[in-house]
Amino acid sequence: MGAAIGLSAAADARAEADLFSRGTVSGLIDLRLGAAGGETAWIDGGLGKGRFGDSAGPELGEASIVWNPRLSSHLGAVIVAQGQQHQDRVVDAGEAYLTYRGDIAGGVRFSGRAGLMYPPISLEHDGLEWSVPDTITPSAINSWVAEETKVVGIEATARGAIGGQKLAATVGVFTHGDTAGTLLTFRGWALHDLKSSATGDFPLPPLSPFMAKRQAPYTTPVRELDGRAGVYGRVEWRPSPSLMLDLFAYDNDGDRTSVDKREWSWETRFFNLGARWDLDGATHLRAQAMQGETLMGYSNAKGLWTDVGFQSAYVSATRDLGPGSLTGRLDQFSTTDRTNKAVDDNAEHGWAALVAYRWDVRPDVHLVFEGLRIDSDRPERVRLGETPRQTQTVVQTALRYLF
Repeated sequence: MGAAIGLSAAADARAEADLFSRGTVSGLIDLRLGAAGGETAWIDGGLGKGRFGDSAGPELGEASIVWNPRLSSHLGAVIVAQGQQHQDRVVDAGEAYLTYRGDIAGGVRFSGRAGLMYPPISLEHDGLEWSVPDTITPSAINSWVAEETKVVGIEATARGAIGGQKLAATVGVFTHGDTAGTLLTFRGWALHDLKSSATGDFPLPPLSPFMAKRQAPYTTPVRELDGRAGVYGRVEWRPSPSLMLDLFAYDNDGDRTSVDKREWSWETRFFNLGARWDLDGATHLRAQAMQGETLMGYSNAKGLWTDVGFQSAYVSATRDLGPGSLTGRLDQFSTTDRTNKAVDDNAEHGWAALVAYRWDVRPDVHLVFEGLRIDSDRPERVRLGETPRQTQTVVQTALRYLF
């Protein structure tokens, strides 16, 4: 009889599996038209802060396809193939991880993920394809999250409630995050919607003579160099259905000196505070603030090769308006170079303002109009024959089809 029960349970689990139905496949096609002024974009080897630099035009913003099979009543998977123009890989894996969703026990539900994934930092990205639904361009914080914080790891979350207030705690252990901080140091903050991929790399701007002998002219965001595991943690508090607060901490525990082909293991840590507040059914506020530091290399008479503190914050408001929504956002960002400034100055400060309108043509078709203004001051521009302070305006339209 026990064997029969076991066989019945196994049959039930198989019956709940769904590997290849239409419901397991989704995706996004984003066609883009833009215009910009200012510096050469960072993705083209300059110091421009936007996705586009002194020129722009029609292009493929993104194409992604997501396979989300259900393996059993508790196990699933998410596998994302993505392509974005300006990337060095035409198509590559975006994320690929297993999911676990447990039953509620004692009022607590446990869940988990394992694989290639983004840590739970961004309050702007959404969906399995990890896109930004309300705007085209995420904040400076989450543009960097998309660039340099993707990891290979395992993550566990517990969710419960006390006195009607919801609480959640997440812990993650990861590898392949050793180069986090490279772009943030040598290029600084940027605002764009490009995302790292499993095997791709990003170009760096022209490096100083000091660093050009030591650092490769590119960085590979998903890379393991020192054999050490990093950790992150997140706590979330929902005192009411309309308000969410979270605190996230990250430390990749890089050893600073492991190197391969002039790519280095960086020691990068930061804290991020996030808040989401629904003022009413049509008005939504979001805010994040991040502060951290990133270090790399050996010590000399003036300190480590690189020792940079960084911080950024934004606040955004979205209002449902007509057949869509209107969003406004203000960003502030800066880096502080604490060593070797005479030969390699990576300090900067700046701000950005964004306005976007999303028109929901159909439930699966959206047209987004966006204007972005970025103002930044980076002394290192003088070495490249530019003035330290630069302003840039980027205007974009995205036609998105969700399937």
